[in-house]
Amino acid sequence: MSESTANISSSSRASAQVPDDFSRGVERRLRRLRVVAHLCSFLGAALLGVVLALALCATLVPRLMGLQSYAIVSGSMEPTLPVGGLVYAEPFSAEELVPGDIAVFWRNGDVIIHRVEENDPEARELITRGDANDGVDAHPALYDNVIGRAMGCVPTIGYFILALGSLPGKFVLGWIVLMGAALTIIGTVISNLARH
Repeated sequence: MSESTANISSSSRASAQVPDDFSRGVERRLRRLRVVAHLCSFLGAALLGVVLALALCATLVPRLMGLQSYAIVSGSMEPTLPVGGLVYAEPFSAEELVPGDIAVFWRNGDVIIHRVEENDPEARELITRGDANDGVDAHPALYDNVIGRAMGCVPTIGYFILALGSLPGKFVLGWIVLMGAALTIIGTVISNLARH
């Protein structure tokens, strides 16, 4: 083999190796982009999913089942109903409430959720007490003010409802929704770029 033929062979091997190295580098970068795209899409979908699930659990699903939901803001019924919990109440006749039931009723413009100690049909009122309180409530619950009976509590979701009632809470919720949507869009764009 002549010297010129050997030089041509070695230069063609070197030139063939350069594109291979370049191709491998591009493929590595594309793989990283795909991982970032999947991560962004997953985080965005997770944020939006959590917000949607909380909204459904807290508002829409209970209403479809004929229930009302109330956030616990005081510790008067702990540990049964912890602060920040979300209580579901079913419509229930005050006359049918028995001692041990947890009644939901209006008092001075506030919704109170306390346990029934005694039902007095003649006076048309309930004697109630918070589980964490030493004695019965100073004022009985009038039959006309009874909303229903508590039938379940989901811990911590009540904080979500309370947050929606405040301007900072609405701002944070909006920010979470925007971040979720932005991450999902970014993931889609990066995924499309990584295909080319």
